[in-house]
Amino acid sequence: MTNILYSIAQAQTGPLSQIDNANDLVDRIASIGNVVVYLLVALAVVYIVWATVQYIMMGDSGEGRREAGMRIMWGIVGLAIIVSIWGLVNILLNTFATDYTTPTNTNGFPNANFINHN
Repeated sequence: MTNILYSIAQAQTGPLSQIDNANDLVDRIASIGNVVVYLLVALAVVYIVWATVQYIMMGDSGEGRREAGMRIMWGIVGLAIIVSIWGLVNILLNTFATDYTTPTNTNGFPNANFINHN
């Protein structure tokens, strides 16, 4: 019990510290977004498993089995959409060097040094 109270008291120095500037705000929003994505993926997986169990339990019931099969399909489609949007956002973040602590160049644009000027 003492460890829990100590960790709650130390929360100000951890990831939930005070927001002092725009970068801290963006970091906080990104961390909340990550938690939301993790929860959505977990809910989608639970939904797919639940629909699969219903599909198996239906036996030879034609219409109920078809509905459960559609739930499985839409659960997989939803999971694919969540994961693909999450991947696209991470690709954009990594492509345009959004880390404010280590700038890659001075003008803020991606580097194009593959062109050789003699």
